[in-house]
Amino acid sequence: MAKSQTDILAKTPTEQLVFEQDLEANYIAFEAESYSEITRHNGDNDGFNIVGIDAFTSDFGSQVLPQHSEFPASGDHALIADMRFSSDGEQSTVDYQLVFNTPGTYKLYYRSSLFERGGSESYGGEDSFYASPGFGEQPDKKLGTRQSQDSELESHPITNPQEGKFFWFGSGQKFVVTEQDVGKALSFKVRDREKGIALDRFVFSLNHDLDVEEVGRDGDGNDLDQLSNSPIMGSTNTSNIFAMDYVPYYEDDTEIARRENELFAVYDSFLDEIQQANAAGDASAIIERFIEENNSQTGVKSSLRTLVTLVTEESFYPEWKNEVVKRFQEEGELARLEAIRVIEKHEGKINDLAQVNPIRHYMDYAWGLYMLGEFYSDAPQVFAFRREFENFVTTYIEGTAPYYDGPYFTGGYNKHVTAMDIASTITLLYKGTTQYPMVKEAFHAFWYNVTQMSYDGDNSPHYDAGTGFHIILNIALRHGKEDEVIASEHLLRMMDRMSRTVMSSGQSAKWGKSTEKSAQGQMRVSASNNLPWVLKVGYRLWDNPFYLYVARKYESLYLQSHGAITADDYKVDLWPLGIDAIDITLAKPRPEDVLSRATPRITSCCAQDGLLLGRGDTNYVEVQDKLIVSTGHHPRAPYLLMDLSYTQHKAAHDHRSGIDTHIFNGSHTVSRIKRWSEANKNNDIYINPLEYQYPNAPYQSKEVSAPGEREHFDEVMQYTPSHGYVIDEYGAGSIAPEAAYGFVDYSRYQYSGVGAKRQVALLHNGITVVSDTISAATTYAGGHNGGVLYQVLTEFKSDSGENWVLLRGQQKMLPQALPISEKETLDTLVLFASVPAGAEISLAANPHDPEGKNGNREWFSAHKPLVGGERGNFISLIIPLASTNNIERFVGGIEVDEQHPLSTIVRIPYTAQQQLQVTFYDQQPPSFEYVNTDE
Repeated sequence: MAKSQTDILAKTPTEQLVFEQDLEANYIAFEAESYSEITRHNGDNDGFNIVGIDAFTSDFGSQVLPQHSEFPASGDHALIADMRFSSDGEQSTVDYQLVFNTPGTYKLYYRSSLFERGGSESYGGEDSFYASPGFGEQPDKKLGTRQSQDSELESHPITNPQEGKFFWFGSGQKFVVTEQDVGKALSFKVRDREKGIALDRFVFSLNHDLDVEEVGRDGDGNDLDQLSNSPIMGSTNTSNIFAMDYVPYYEDDTEIARRENELFAVYDSFLDEIQQANAAGDASAIIERFIEENNSQTGVKSSLRTLVTLVTEESFYPEWKNEVVKRFQEEGELARLEAIRVIEKHEGKINDLAQVNPIRHYMDYAWGLYMLGEFYSDAPQVFAFRREFENFVTTYIEGTAPYYDGPYFTGGYNKHVTAMDIASTITLLYKGTTQYPMVKEAFHAFWYNVTQMSYDGDNSPHYDAGTGFHIILNIALRHGKEDEVIASEHLLRMMDRMSRTVMSSGQSAKWGKSTEKSAQGQMRVSASNNLPWVLKVGYRLWDNPFYLYVARKYESLYLQSHGAITADDYKVDLWPLGIDAIDITLAKPRPEDVLSRATPRITSCCAQDGLLLGRGDTNYVEVQDKLIVSTGHHPRAPYLLMDLSYTQHKAAHDHRSGIDTHIFNGSHTVSRIKRWSEANKNNDIYINPLEYQYPNAPYQSKEVSAPGEREHFDEVMQYTPSHGYVIDEYGAGSIAPEAAYGFVDYSRYQYSGVGAKRQVALLHNGITVVSDTISAATTYAGGHNGGVLYQVLTEFKSDSGENWVLLRGQQKMLPQALPISEKETLDTLVLFASVPAGAEISLAANPHDPEGKNGNREWFSAHKPLVGGERGNFISLIIPLASTNNIERFVGGIEVDEQHPLSTIVRIPYTAQQQLQVTFYDQQPPSFEYVNTDE
């Protein structure tokens, strides 16, 4: 059976190939025939050979490779342990050279077929080969199987032949790529063992659960055919940074429609589940489920509202009414007794949520009966419920200070709004009567206050989504006061701000007293699962499609799992009917929508020390709130938020220049964790007393708006966060289609005689260039270090240099599942490109930082002593990385040209021919341009 040299199909590599992991790919894939080198152990042609279509006919009578196959070889070529030569195995060793850009544990998958050599008993002599058990190791691990992937049957030459049907198999072998291995060529080898096995492709993937089975076995195709081959090293752009068009700016209609259809399917699935349970006679169980959920909901009453909708709408289940009425009466009575117990425990006082929430719970069951038409009739059970309700209101509510003894005005605190929800329900149920005049006076004054006089919400993502602002919208819908909400500048300001603080990815931004879900070091910020309802009501009232677009994006994101962070359950809220607006498709921002902006907030000019609105305050001023900087609405587009706000409850008084949130491609880069309130726990400009090692200071940290030893802080730091800052200017906007900016300028920053200005330029490839200028007046008394700091979570700290730190493995969080080929994480470089003379750059833990004490966080900073009459400029960059290879060379290519005081130019290596240039000016927004490297 020996063949001459000319009989061997020659599709042999003409050069030593090296395959490199593609940008953002979680795998390396390559053709088996595209090897770097082959070593023949006995003879020029024995062992593995490359074959194509109809290369030869086997002694069994099969064409190798067949012209037609249900599962053909990729590219019509394969690598076969050639049975035309010696029957012995181990005749050749094939070497593949692979360069990985992401460390981790990779699983080996291979695609193979079996060709019978001559007999017909089985594939027992053709089903295996040897492979390296690890990179750089000799191929001594036996791999192979006779399993068919298009049926449950074992492959057999006669009864279930392969003979050119190529199937994928998972090897069970795990290959570790360390940080030290990244960027280096690693060797993977195979050796022939049995003649007749043909290898088509190999894949090393971080995804260990890829589907290898075909339709005939599991009902769908395999996953691995979707993975394109990795590029040959040197054939693609090897820049460390992403191309400017790497992520889209906006979603196309196909992407929006896909997300909407997936959401609508979730809505339909819920209703189908209810319908099926009802048809099976389980209506009582459904009703009980909603009531149990309502009893556990202390704030928003989505389950109660949904149950009321299901009963009152003819298209749903009006036949449930009698049972639901009975259960509302029973649960309402239990709620009444609990409310009385709590009120009497507090000696009749109603002045806090401890008493307000149990009373609201009772009121909501009364509202439910009202909606079902069973609050006013003279039926015995209805009359008895109403009599007890009126006795309760008369005894405990009407005339009770501070909320229900006459006109009530609020400064916007959510606790006040919650208390007025009680007055709202009583006013609604007894509208047109003379009963409870003081409660009604309280409600009407409150309503006039929040809609016309002044209102602003708590300074936190989730509070108003589930308390104050949510309650106000709920009241409007219950009372039919939608027009008054639409006409309110205060409520529109709230709605617009809430919509803008949902990031491009669909996740809530972080600021103030935020909440987050954490797992394995990753963080997902939440404004609560009540936010979609608020935004949908906003769309219903103001007809702004951006509100509905954001609501759907947000809802979709939290229904996804993101690495170790699990998906949230779908939270249904059907009230008012049509709230999900399923008749509206392709909801998206208007073409004139403004991406980057400074959101406004109001506070009292003269009351509450300027930190809060006074009750019924009409003498208010507009103050800074947040800088929102972004270059696109696409979920993968970058987004940055700087919280400048110091007013209203839950504000972080000491966070005045920090980058609270920064994302690219759905990944947090330097977004701060937890709720720590001090300035040295954010990514910001920070001034520290000289006697303490920057940025540390020996005081007890406290969370935003939580009790703490504020006097000790003031003693150590010698300034008061709520009044240690004087702002001159701030703003945000676009400077080019691919660049946006934000800036804030303080004439006083923490200490008298110290000023600070931060300018940020955000590029569409995620790069953020930051210019921080700290000035000390000639009258400055001295005694401080001034500088800039960035959070470094040790979970992600991978490497560092003299002026940079590499963060690796930050989870992507998007409103849709990632493609199976895409890497789930992002890598980020943080660096100081330029610092003033005499400045020190350091990376260290703060022993007084609660997150540093447990080893979770360090601080990367640049700082120097402040000197009267001097100013210093710090240039830092946050850079999402496409490649982590040759970081020192990349960092060394970043140029800073300071033409003080006129401008500072920052140039970043982009392509072989171009740099990205950002120029900062003293008195105008920064500029962005591409510059040729030969200019």
